[in-house]
Amino acid sequence: MTADALSLVHQRLAEPDLAFDPADSRQRHPNPLVGIGTFKPFAPGTLSGERRQVRVATLGPADARSQMKMLLEELRVEAAPTERREYLPPYPGFTQAFDASLVPAESARIDLPGNLDASLAASKKPHRVLGQALTDGLDRLFTLRLQFDVIVFYLPERWQRYFVADGFHLHDHVKVHAASLGLTTQILTQQALDYRCRASVRWRLATALYAKAGGTPYKLAVGGLLDPGAAYLGLAYGIRDSGGPDQQFVVCCSQMFDAEGGGLEFIAHEVFDDVDTRNPLLSRQGMRTVVSRSLSVYADRHAGRQPKQLVVHKQIAFNDDEIAGAVDAWGRVDGLTCVSISRPAWRGVLVTGPPPSKTQGLSYGYAIDRGTLTQLDDHSALLWIAGNARTATLNGKNYLQGKKGTPRPVHITRHVGAGALAEPAAQILALSKMDWNTDSLYSSLPATITYAQVLARVVKTERITNVPYDFRLFM
Repeated sequence: MTADALSLVHQRLAEPDLAFDPADSRQRHPNPLVGIGTFKPFAPGTLSGERRQVRVATLGPADARSQMKMLLEELRVEAAPTERREYLPPYPGFTQAFDASLVPAESARIDLPGNLDASLAASKKPHRVLGQALTDGLDRLFTLRLQFDVIVFYLPERWQRYFVADGFHLHDHVKVHAASLGLTTQILTQQALDYRCRASVRWRLATALYAKAGGTPYKLAVGGLLDPGAAYLGLAYGIRDSGGPDQQFVVCCSQMFDAEGGGLEFIAHEVFDDVDTRNPLLSRQGMRTVVSRSLSVYADRHAGRQPKQLVVHKQIAFNDDEIAGAVDAWGRVDGLTCVSISRPAWRGVLVTGPPPSKTQGLSYGYAIDRGTLTQLDDHSALLWIAGNARTATLNGKNYLQGKKGTPRPVHITRHVGAGALAEPAAQILALSKMDWNTDSLYSSLPATITYAQVLARVVKTERITNVPYDFRLFM
């Protein structure tokens, strides 16, 4: 490390709190699972009935009925963690945690064809046969739509070799078909049945099922560096039919329509002007179109209102045309922030003291703290999304998610916007916690980027219509 690097300005951003009540600001906590267990979820949303039921339909082979039933029954029962005990609280049971009952939708239980294994063995394209069987099952469940809230289906280990093939991904294929029907799904594999820490499995599945049924487990606690009037837009790029005669460039957006992390939707914009697929940058008109459409959808959801601040994230730098197009769509520079988020080769460790002797190097302690911000210049900084998150633990002790490795930062560069870089950094740090499909504290990137990436991966092999989708449909 150079002398210049040692003189860089460091700042540690606080671990973002999550909100668990729309009215009571005291009901907040940095640990999502502790917050749910202590305060109950943020809102029941569209959960069925006055008694708040999560009704689960099932789809799978007939010989897996008992396994699916056993796993769902397991979610009703408490469990003590056997891993990550400094972070993972005991699972108290579904009803106790989520203030809702988990019930099987007996009238919406579909068995896959009894001869499916024989059909798979005889087919030259067994992955397509399996995909068709699952989408046929979803079509049957759609006719029973009023009987359930979320679909759970089980894929046995014997079918694993059919999950991915050239130009085909079973998970994406099924999710796209379910999304076209407006159905939320939870895919189970043998790993969920075999994983050693049952508290972890139960927290992860229970939170996902609650969210996919229409509930809101938690939101971001706004205030401080999180502007309550902000809306967030994440951009990623996908190439449909890559290398083929009908190759098409698609901009994939994840649109987060309130500062608390709610209202997240996906939309894929087809871009018809010239784009270099090796270096996908939009023209001024292309960026203007993408941002304008997103703002139009926002206005539709908010009685014609526009956000007070628009924050746009993507993983490669904004060029001048893209910046100009974003400004055109927004209508001004004030209130617009454009930030690129990339992964440099930097690492970070915490230096806890001077050399213990003249013959030894610096004294190293633990991984660098999550939220550490190192400003490189007026426009860019290193932000450690991954790192020691002791303030989100049960006991205040060191906690590095994943346990291994030296945390790497993201390199954030602000191309449009003003003020301290701590504000866009705090937004990124907070948005890394907005994934309801995991029991982890954070993801490696903000939800704006991670969910746009999901859609970008999907459009490479699946056709989806250019309409907004609730992100629950792709969880």
